[in-house]
Amino acid sequence: MVKREKHSGGRVSRSAWKKLLVFSCVLLLIGGCTKILNDSELADHRERQARNDLEVLKPPMDINFEQPLTLEDLIQIGLHNNLEVRISKLNQEISNKETLAQRLRMLPGLTADARFEYRDLLRKSDVYNWKDDRDDRDYTVSELKDSLRGNLSLTWNVLDTVVAYVRSNAMEMQEQVLERKRIRQAQQLALDITEAYWQAAALEDALDYVHAVEKRLKAVKRKIDSAVDARDLDRMDAAESELRLKELELTIRQLQANLSSSRLELSRLLGFNQNVQYTLARPPIKPIVAAMPHTRELDIDSLEEYALLHRPELYQSDIQVMIQKEEAKRAFLSLFPGVSFFAATHYDDNRLLLSNTWNTVGAGIGWNLLDIPANLARLKGQEKTIDMAEAQRLMMTVGVITQVHIALLDYAIKVDRFRLLEETYLLAADLLDMAQTKNSAGRLPDLAVTQRYLEEMASKLRRDEAVVDMLVAHKRLCVSIGMAPQDCDSAVLVGGGEPTQFDTTLAGDMSGGASDFGGAGTGGFNTADLGGDAIGTAVNNPPDASAGGWSDASEFGSDLPPAEWESSSSGAGEAAAGGTRSAGMGDEGWASGASDRFLWKVQMGAFTEPGGPGKRIDQVQNLDLRLLDNRDARITTKRLGPSLFNRVRVMGLTEPQAKTLASDLQQKGMEYWVIPPDSKHW
Repeated sequence: MVKREKHSGGRVSRSAWKKLLVFSCVLLLIGGCTKILNDSELADHRERQARNDLEVLKPPMDINFEQPLTLEDLIQIGLHNNLEVRISKLNQEISNKETLAQRLRMLPGLTADARFEYRDLLRKSDVYNWKDDRDDRDYTVSELKDSLRGNLSLTWNVLDTVVAYVRSNAMEMQEQVLERKRIRQAQQLALDITEAYWQAAALEDALDYVHAVEKRLKAVKRKIDSAVDARDLDRMDAAESELRLKELELTIRQLQANLSSSRLELSRLLGFNQNVQYTLARPPIKPIVAAMPHTRELDIDSLEEYALLHRPELYQSDIQVMIQKEEAKRAFLSLFPGVSFFAATHYDDNRLLLSNTWNTVGAGIGWNLLDIPANLARLKGQEKTIDMAEAQRLMMTVGVITQVHIALLDYAIKVDRFRLLEETYLLAADLLDMAQTKNSAGRLPDLAVTQRYLEEMASKLRRDEAVVDMLVAHKRLCVSIGMAPQDCDSAVLVGGGEPTQFDTTLAGDMSGGASDFGGAGTGGFNTADLGGDAIGTAVNNPPDASAGGWSDASEFGSDLPPAEWESSSSGAGEAAAGGTRSAGMGDEGWASGASDRFLWKVQMGAFTEPGGPGKRIDQVQNLDLRLLDNRDARITTKRLGPSLFNRVRVMGLTEPQAKTLASDLQQKGMEYWVIPPDSKHW
């Protein structure tokens, strides 16, 4: 009896300890609940967060802001400090942890549990006397009022392990998708930084130049004011010079606003606070432009091939297809029953038991038969998802090819625009020089020199803007094929061969002062000009063989001139609609030959007397509306035997346009040849 009391006393103390532990856990849980903040607490919290955010936005200490930052420095800073890049890195790290978690789910389950229970009454039951078919009272029990049990179970579900393995593979592939996205994000960020950098650098240089022009114009205005005071000039001249100075001041204000906008955008891309002060290095522009590949050397097939092998989005599409296949595999595995094995050890402190500890092992199988139709439907859906992912991959491939073509076309257009603006600037600079010479000789008033200064400045600013557009278009072409702008190599763009560089004579640099951002000169941006005037006459019959006539068969049943016509450009002339020449545009075709190779041409007749080409061009419907367009008709001369012939070609047509024009010529009874891009007569 004494032993029982001691034992019961021990059980009561353990029970109290258990209750205290449970009560402590409840208090801890309640204390850890989130407290709703009032308005003042929210304001204090917002202030602390703002201070922390401003501290984070401070640039790293290892950046030397005393030295001008180059484009390479800015790209490296942006890749390390940009907020969006930081978020991408964090997402990738989260995905890495998720992959590890899925790997760990492949381990068997090890469950440990303990349970304390106290009941107010004993679990007592009567016994059945089968001989007398009655219930007899019994005074024994197998369970006490309080009990403590514990189990340690090791279980392994084979199907769950296989499914976890498949899911972990899918998560690892998703991690690779995030890695490719981060690479593409870095390329786009480098392109944005490049664009903002060149815009800011060009605007700084433009401001330096405009301030220098302002000083010259103020000197001219002082001369005009002196002449007005001496009654040599009318006061209207002084008012006009004052007006032009005001216009120049407005230009300076606009340039300053654009520069502030570009620098703010650059700071955002770098992840800096907007009040961080830094200086941009302005490198010499001439070697940068000279190293750019010529559009004639850019092979679209090579660019497409490089893009299809290197664009991160295409890798993402491939991985997405693999992920969907893994998901389909997981849906297929759900059709099978789950087989599990288990082993456990148990403990029960019931003193009435013969043994308080024991072990169990076993195996089991479970299969929800009514869930099979749903799993089959899910499997069919996953198979369709694979087809959709493959279609999306094909759509991505088409999109990448389109982007490459558009980027190449944009680069060619920007090159051609720069060439034209460069020529415009040269003409404006020559006019300024001539005006200054005449002014020194007293044959031109000072006010006219002021106007020439403004025209020359406007031409230079437009030309410098075109330089920035051309540089950015070149980098965008690199990004379109999956290459980082800072790693862009001209040799890769031209298919690994020796690139034909622009033989530009751009002078000056962007090192500060009133330097010339683009410089002067025509350089290698010009295609070969065709000399001579377009001459010829309208003849209905092509020249015969004795005159060096054509012998090769064309694609549309007519004859075209022999190959030597295409191989020569000496002594040739070219004309726009109505016989007007398009200066600077050679026989390479539209957009300096970059996109012309993918467009069609239509050739009309042969002419040997003056007036013929112009008459033929006038007969073509709406062709006169295309004057000064890059798709104008061209007239090229060529001596075949003793005679001098003219060739009229309409350039840069799409296939439907070429066939429509051919139909129009056929209705008029005119001779024509339709030349597709892959023709040997191209």
